[in-house]
Amino acid sequence: MTLGFGYVRASTVEEVKQGSNERQREVLERFFRERGWDYRIYEDRAKSGANMDREHFREMMNDIDKFKPHAIVVTKIDRYARSLIDLLNSIQGLESKGVGFISIQDSGIDTTSANGRLLLQILGAFAEFERNMINSRTSAGREKAKAKGVKFGRPALKTSEKNGGKFIDQKKVMELKEKGLSARAIAKIMGCSITPILRILGQNS
Repeated sequence: MTLGFGYVRASTVEEVKQGSNERQREVLERFFRERGWDYRIYEDRAKSGANMDREHFREMMNDIDKFKPHAIVVTKIDRYARSLIDLLNSIQGLESKGVGFISIQDSGIDTTSANGRLLLQILGAFAEFERNMINSRTSAGREKAKAKGVKFGRPALKTSEKNGGKFIDQKKVMELKEKGLSARAIAKIMGCSITPILRILGQNS
């Protein structure tokens, strides 16, 4: 008997109250019954689609090796993932295990069919293009900022704004440390609290 995994998700408590999960479950159960599949349904309530680290989503993924489903089925792609890149990465992982992916209400999204696999390849090309464009814009932005004198990296530590927010000379802190002074003594000399001194010493240990 063919086994399918169904996945149900609502983003907010309000969606749950309005019956989103129940409606998704009904569509999935009808899909499985019409095909004569056995099925297991996993359900997350009030979980964002932008985060793939969801309790029952993880449970479903962990159960793949144990139950070896034919496919994971959702009512719509956005119930599974909001990011195209996350979606494609996950589907590639499923394919490596011989598991298909079907979205009932998104026409053509069915990797158990030849046409569905072709569509995913096309979407993958768009996702790769998007990644390259983002990386290109980020690099160009950094180079432009550097040309204007913008410095990247961790800024120098400062004392609290109550003390004027002055910068701490980290080189002097380390010199005092090498002379055997304690963090408390260095803080007193530098005219600041011990907290930023401990951070500097920790970073340079």
